[in-house]
Amino acid sequence: MGNANAGRKHRRLTLRRTLPMQVAMLVLWVALWGSFSPSLILMGAIAVGVVPMIFYLPPIEALGRFHLGWALWFVLRLLVDITRSSFIVAGQAIGIGYSNKSAVIRVPLRSRSDLIMMATAEATTLVPGTVVIDVDREAHALYLHVFSVRGADDVTRARRETQAIEARAIRVIGSRNDLKRLDAERRRAARVRKVRP
Repeated sequence: MGNANAGRKHRRLTLRRTLPMQVAMLVLWVALWGSFSPSLILMGAIAVGVVPMIFYLPPIEALGRFHLGWALWFVLRLLVDITRSSFIVAGQAIGIGYSNKSAVIRVPLRSRSDLIMMATAEATTLVPGTVVIDVDREAHALYLHVFSVRGADDVTRARRETQAIEARAIRVIGSRNDLKRLDAERRRAARVRKVRP
């Protein structure tokens, strides 16, 4: 009886640890195909169910919190960023504000969570004009290729926008330590703005 209870508890724990990764893979599957058809979602669900059985996936620590309001804001803001950047990139394609220079930049992240790093990388890549080309898991940083860079201001803007995406992801699923770190950073920035003339 004790072994059966321990087995059920272990299965529940394993499901809690793998479910966030499987949900994220399903969202990525749908985003890559660009369709919300029931058959595509079903095939994605089958794929994300089979992949962890064949390949080793590192467990994602259960964060224990999810904020629905911030999640809706995350999705809404992502859609706005995608739309805005699509118009900018379309204009650059016909020569409006185009620069033939590109940049590869390093963006340090605040959170130590693999799930937040993945959400930030996916959301950043979905926004036209930037592509995540490498992830430094040990140093908690993303490397981005930024399209059509006209100067240092464009590089600073790309870094700031990526960190803003990470901040919104932290608001959705970040740990209490991540939230404290984010709030402390926001207070420091507010103090700096007050000191400046």
